[in-house]
Amino acid sequence: MALKPNFFQAIAALTLAFQAFKYIKRQAALLEKWDYNILGVRLMGVTKDFLDLQIELELKNPSAVSLTVSEFTMDVYLDGIKIGNTAKQGQYSIPKYGSDVLTFNVRAFYKTLGPALGVLISKIGQLNAVQVRLKGQVYVQTVPGVFAPVPFDITDSAINLYKQFN
Repeated sequence: MALKPNFFQAIAALTLAFQAFKYIKRQAALLEKWDYNILGVRLMGVTKDFLDLQIELELKNPSAVSLTVSEFTMDVYLDGIKIGNTAKQGQYSIPKYGSDVLTFNVRAFYKTLGPALGVLISKIGQLNAVQVRLKGQVYVQTVPGVFAPVPFDITDSAINLYKQFN
């Protein structure tokens, strides 16, 4: 009994499907390993009622598939003191094997800081002692049109962030 060509075509199709499945699974695992870090915190302005900060956050995508994120919300802490919060609406695409930088503006009102303002002012000359923490969540597209919330909590020293800008 001779094997028919359909048998070999079926084996080839199964092998190809299995390899495609492994590739997709590997890319999905890489999408789950997207990374982020704080590039910097800048003092943008000071008035008698508040100070404005600008935060740059870099998002990295190690996979061969572009990543779409949306609706950032986060609280901003300096040395453990919550100074404010910020949000960014809209969708942002991070290219495959690439990164994207997002900028956030934070307005910290002195009256909400209360006595903690004195602690922060005392640390102005000690950049290496101040920790910057961003805690919040972002929505990541899992399948087209479906976004899942992903919490994040990033901390870095102010001296590291200062070096990024100088």
